[in-house]
Amino acid sequence: MKTSIAGKNLKLTVAFALAAGFASAAVQAQGFLPAAERELWNDASKQIWKNGYGECWHSAFGPPPPFGECNPAPLAQYVAPAPIPYVAPAPAPAPVQYVEPARVQPEPVAVPPERPRKRDRN
Repeated sequence: MKTSIAGKNLKLTVAFALAAGFASAAVQAQGFLPAAERELWNDASKQIWKNGYGECWHSAFGPPPPFGECNPAPLAQYVAPAPIPYVAPAPAPAPVQYVEPARVQPEPVAVPPERPRKRDRN
């Protein structure tokens, strides 16, 4: 069988061109951005999930989302202190006139009779 060298070279050239094309497409698809910007599933600060009505969706897994469009930062609310109720002072009591108590004679104290002193037995 007679085969031409040009036919073999053409087949090899086409195979090499196809392989190089597929490899270059894979290299271009990879991108040259840093990993944090290239992989959206690892960077939750840039990922916002919304439904058709514009409501935000959150995943129940992983750390809580940072403050942003769907998770606004809490604002401190002013709470007025409760007013102190006014208690009117009680009216002063009516003056009472002092009445001196009646003097009562004390009852006489009965003094027991004196006993003779005990003698020393020594």
